[in-house]
Amino acid sequence: MRLRSIALTCALIATAVGSAACQPARDGIDVLLVGNSYIYFNNLPALIRGVSEAMDGPVVRVVSHTHGGQTLRGHLDDGHVAELLTEGPDDGQWEWVILQEQSTLGAPYADDEAGTLVAPDGFHAAARELVAMARGVDARPGFYMTWAKEAFPDQAPVIRAAYRDIAREEAASVAPVGEAWTAALAGVPDVDLFLDDGSHPNPTGSYLAALVIYATVTGRSPMGAPHELRGAPWNFAEVMESDQPTVLVSLPDALAEALQRIAADAVPSAPSGDREPGDAR
Repeated sequence: MRLRSIALTCALIATAVGSAACQPARDGIDVLLVGNSYIYFNNLPALIRGVSEAMDGPVVRVVSHTHGGQTLRGHLDDGHVAELLTEGPDDGQWEWVILQEQSTLGAPYADDEAGTLVAPDGFHAAARELVAMARGVDARPGFYMTWAKEAFPDQAPVIRAAYRDIAREEAASVAPVGEAWTAALAGVPDVDLFLDDGSHPNPTGSYLAALVIYATVTGRSPMGAPHELRGAPWNFAEVMESDQPTVLVSLPDALAEALQRIAADAVPSAPSGDREPGDAR
């Protein structure tokens, strides 16, 4: 995380306004999130930023590059990720690049009726190239682990292994959203994380994803996050440009707190200093 000096700015403000207090600018973390509709549904980047803005610590500024149904190989082929990495964010350098593979691990099902996933070789090959590109601009690589489809819960361990294996191989981090989903579905009575299609997240599901990603990139607990978050509206193709924020998610207190606890358990802190924030486990 980059720390930004504010001493000179504060001195100038104090000179200009006399006794008025100078409020320090907050540190920030710049994240490039690469994937597909699992990112732009419910405007996940705004949810992540909204969580961070309400908490102590850095503001997580997320830029996303998404296409509906896109695989990591597709992102490599279109060349836009390379351009974004080279250009950097507005203030100069990405600190994290987080990669989300398409929900079937980048290839068609081996068996559509059973939802059987093929080997993740294509996912891993594309991920290796993108991780190298991220490190080439001194960004920290990570993975946004997705979840099993509602109709095929047996996908969960396969997806988990696919993400954990490539993260271990590349010494990269994992935002274990899929693991948190499994825990929530098993441990929170009557929780619903899916839209009607049984694949995409509803606002509750995206809220849980935002908590996990926030905890991963900051190393901070998501406990105490807001129960309602606002941001630019979205449709089923993209986040729309708008200066009129809308409510993206609003949850009952008990449900929000249960999801915060699950996210905190999925991304444990390291008060003893034996684990760097966000490291793969």
